Amino acid sequence: MNDKQVPILALFIAAIATPCAYADGSVMVAAQQAEAIVAPRAPDLKLVNLPALDFRLRASLSCPGNAESLTLSVADTVTTLDRDDLSEQTSAEALLRVPAQQIALAASSHFCLAEDPASADELTVAGLVTAHASLRCSDEDRWSAHFASVPLEVRLVCVRQTVEDQEPPLER
Repeated sequence: MNDKQVPILALFIAAIATPCAYADGSVMVAAQQAEAIVAPRAPDLKLVNLPALDFRLRASLSCPGNAESLTLSVADTVTTLDRDDLSEQTSAEALLRVPAQQIALAASSHFCLAEDPASADELTVAGLVTAHASLRCSDEDRWSAHFASVPLEVRLVCVRQTVEDQEPPLER
């Protein structure tokens, strides 16, 4: 296998196991499932507040000519790789840490309820946020832009404290 085939093979394998999308074949983006640890909530609250989330994105690149830049974004969090970062590359990776304020609340009436230990402790939600990729290419005096996006999955894990795990009350 040559140097160009290995990243493409890795991206293909990742694409089978993770959500991915591509537009015209010039750029393809895939993402691993993110995980959020949440605490039990009151039974009357139907929405789950999420913490900041880390999304690992991988993009496959195929430019007619040279890749000038690759911009990856999730919500309002953006990173751009320039020509030097992309030189001779057929793929690129980035980790985007998305603040909680940029993430929609997850709605569920039977997940991680404080007074209901029988409520679900794990929940996978697709489409809370979307990853976008924008690839800018140049070929002599011609420029082109290529786009792709993919809805991202978030795995919510409820961490319930047992009586032994709880801290003792403060003495007053």
